[in-house]
Amino acid sequence: QQESPKRDVAIKVMNAGAVSRKAMRRFEFEAQTLGKLQHPSIAQIYEAGTYDDGSGARPFFAMEYVAGAKELNDYVADNDIDQRTRLELFCAACEGVEYGHRRGVIHRDLKPGNILVDEDGNPKIIDFGVARSTDSDSVSATLATEAGQLIGTLQYMSPEQVELDPGELDTRSDVYALGVMLYELLVDRMPYDLTGTSLTQAASRIREIQPKRLGEINANLKGDLETICLKALEKDRERRYQSVGDLSEDLRRFLADESIMAR
Repeated sequence: QQESPKRDVAIKVMNAGAVSRKAMRRFEFEAQTLGKLQHPSIAQIYEAGTYDDGSGARPFFAMEYVAGAKELNDYVADNDIDQRTRLELFCAACEGVEYGHRRGVIHRDLKPGNILVDEDGNPKIIDFGVARSTDSDSVSATLATEAGQLIGTLQYMSPEQVELDPGELDTRSDVYALGVMLYELLVDRMPYDLTGTSLTQAASRIREIQPKRLGEINANLKGDLETICLKALEKDRERRYQSVGDLSEDLRRFLADESIMAR
């Protein structure tokens, strides 16, 4: 509990064994990144610093405590939420991601576990620790990744992300991750199964295997919704939605029974 102002907060602390110089800089970047993102769909950071527990300085930051929070998929399952409400919840999360993109930040680890839903049904995006700034002045300072080092959660990674070339990533990688989440929200399964695969095999599947069309799993999903989801999951990012805003706008067009841009 923060004393001034008096409020409950969530505390994130770096593990004692992980406090290298590189890890410290990465943690500091996460705090700076979150500090400049103020949006209803993003968990706000309040304070960052270090404390000494006897083993040396350990960095921490205090951030918004999401009361009664559940991970996105758990919230949907536990409340037996209908399709329309799922899409509205997803669009609200998209607004937070798009807000970050407009301020030069790619999340790079979007997944249901990093989108909490509070007691009132509002999404809160957390964990921008692997975000990469798209501001040209600060690319060298982000320390979010290095060539040959996978950062993120494999199942939700874009084809270009598994190529291990950080210079190739842009906001469309987050569009792809949201496409995977949308697919999962609509049919309660992943676009492809990576169970029991090696890293090389998993990367190959992500790059090459086309997801089964939603209408083949649930006939009610044929048409515009299927088109929207598959456009977000395009292997070629030039054929993908070019922004998260474009993706959420098409979903809102669908919800309003208007023609979608993807067609």
